[in-house]
Amino acid sequence: MKKITLLFFLLSILCLLSSPPAHAQVGEWTWMKGDSIFDQPGNYGTQGISSPLNTPPAVYEPAEWKDINNNLWLFGGYNYSSNNKYGDLWKYDVSTNNWTWMKGPGIPNQVGVYGTLGVASPNNLPGARAYAALTWVDSDGNFWLYGGVGYSSLNFGGLSDLWKYDVSTNEWTWMNGSQTTYTPAVYGVQGIPSINNTPGVRDETTATWIDSSENLWFFGGQGLEYYNDLWRYNISTSEWTWMKGSDLANQNGTYGVKGIPDAANTPGARITYGKFKDQYGSFWLFAGAFAYQSAYYNDVWKYDPGINEWAWMSGSNYSDVSGSLTATCDPDTNNKPRGRYENRSCWSDDEGHFWTFGGNSIGYFSDLWSFDSNTLQWTLVKGTTGTNLPGYYGVQGVSSANNYPKARMGADGWIDDNCQLWLFGGTIIISAIGYCMNDLWTFVPDPSCPGNFICSFQNQVLFTASNSTLCEKFCTNFTDQSFNNPTSWQWQFPGGDPSFSTDQNPTNICYDNPGTYDVTLIATGANGSDTLTLSNYITVYPTPPFPTITQAGYTLTSSPASSYQWQLNAYDIPGATNQSYTVLQTGLYTVIVSDSNGCVNSATTYVLISGIDDVISDANISIYPNPATDGLMVELINGFAGDEISISIMTALGQEIFSCEQSRSIGTSMHWKKEIDLHNAASGVYFIEIKSQNIFLKKKIIITK
Repeated sequence: MKKITLLFFLLSILCLLSSPPAHAQVGEWTWMKGDSIFDQPGNYGTQGISSPLNTPPAVYEPAEWKDINNNLWLFGGYNYSSNNKYGDLWKYDVSTNNWTWMKGPGIPNQVGVYGTLGVASPNNLPGARAYAALTWVDSDGNFWLYGGVGYSSLNFGGLSDLWKYDVSTNEWTWMNGSQTTYTPAVYGVQGIPSINNTPGVRDETTATWIDSSENLWFFGGQGLEYYNDLWRYNISTSEWTWMKGSDLANQNGTYGVKGIPDAANTPGARITYGKFKDQYGSFWLFAGAFAYQSAYYNDVWKYDPGINEWAWMSGSNYSDVSGSLTATCDPDTNNKPRGRYENRSCWSDDEGHFWTFGGNSIGYFSDLWSFDSNTLQWTLVKGTTGTNLPGYYGVQGVSSANNYPKARMGADGWIDDNCQLWLFGGTIIISAIGYCMNDLWTFVPDPSCPGNFICSFQNQVLFTASNSTLCEKFCTNFTDQSFNNPTSWQWQFPGGDPSFSTDQNPTNICYDNPGTYDVTLIATGANGSDTLTLSNYITVYPTPPFPTITQAGYTLTSSPASSYQWQLNAYDIPGATNQSYTVLQTGLYTVIVSDSNGCVNSATTYVLISGIDDVISDANISIYPNPATDGLMVELINGFAGDEISISIMTALGQEIFSCEQSRSIGTSMHWKKEIDLHNAASGVYFIEIKSQNIFLKKKIIITK
């Protein structure tokens, strides 16, 4: 491949190739993707094809999952302004910063396609839905989805269907529940599974967990009323069990003694969002709302599935408390977030640390809190306790201490394998009106802030490439982003040149052959060594074949490609981006072709324009000037006789742009001139023909503007 350094090539590569996320500083928000203004329609692109241009539409409360390869997924959602519910499945690749539309119709408000119960099919689709459908991820990496509000196969309403999505086959399976809407719960006997049991219609709760036996659990939420029941689903038997709480709606909680589990304890009925699972297998929930009483909670509860008992662990046993705060990054058992709900953007690690962002009660929040289940201490990590704050986006892909997302509710949240927090979409409020967003943010915890959880060192190795997708014979740079102050680095670049480096930030790692390649970094510091391998992280596309240039007259034509740029003597010809180009002057002509991956190749040919090329020449005819600009003079001198003379000018393709006829008497010898107006003629190569009774003359002329 010829290394083209011209501006055209550089710009085309930058536009066509995707780039990985920028280096984010600890303790800072980074706006990574999507729009900074509300109610944007998104860009779907081609289903199954990743693109830096793709982004989901602005939505409230889509379902979310994270797969075993560290990709972030979402499904459905609702837009207030259009009243549209969506049923599309999206995947976000953390390593490339690209969205992919994976499944669904690409249009809103579609009904479900259920197929046969328990049988996967590429045609199956859950209906469009929103309002906090429940989600889980099992140990095989399958996604599970229950309920929400949207479209069954029959009508619109509250849903009670259970679905499984297989990431490897890209297929949905209807696993349990009804195709009808507003199905009431069937409780059966508490603690006894039954094929007849069902939680019924359920939405507005993301308090879901999965236990060590692969059972799916959830608490409370809204359906026909507000609930405080706890349910368990056995995947292997497809049976629901009512485990705890009341089979009656709108029940108050029983708090008992703080920190002490008791069989009588139970949280009150609520729509709830904040949840996590600790390192001991206990289920935790935080806050929520009981709208019938306009009650907003800040209580923290723990459920131990081993003893089937709840314990009230933190917060108030009253609603609508204002909360308390010592200072930012100051963990304290006296710190408490204000009561809230719709704070579904939550994260947790495997060491008992829980994070929550935003939500709604007296207004919309943009505060980021962490809770340590071991010490029962809350910490305000980022933001303030103010409401309805406008946010600050800064530059996309660039972190800043000033950046923060707009205050919002109903946003999605993920934590990736490198302990970065991710936030998507949700609802903001402007002049008491709710609008939806499709912006994607990331936050990197700062180990120096005492309220930040510290992931194990094995999760602290991070790195990015300046380009993870490139063409063969090109190079990329790598940036170390590891935490915990490593002092040495060992990089491995199979397929790269060089294939090994001990620099902290290696540069000019070149790839000569097409393919996909792993990258490994081993970082060593005071805490020991840690290894991170990103499989198939680098994609190298092949160089397209050398183009072939054919010449017909003064028109050059390239062999087919995705795009073209013609050059004269190594400089771009403005506007010469078609497959063919008609030359206007002598010189070296190059065509640079690009394929669909943005990779380029080129070919060059020399064209000589010698001026007038006579088919029949005679000293008694003059045509001038040649090349011509605005006009052309044709002069016939003594020696020609005939009763009529015709003149025509044609393009190289035979299209006539001028013609005239002139009568002459036989035997006359006077001079004869004709001025031809060329103001409206385009630049290019043309042919002039002069005919009479006893002559025929054809010449090439050049018109330049």
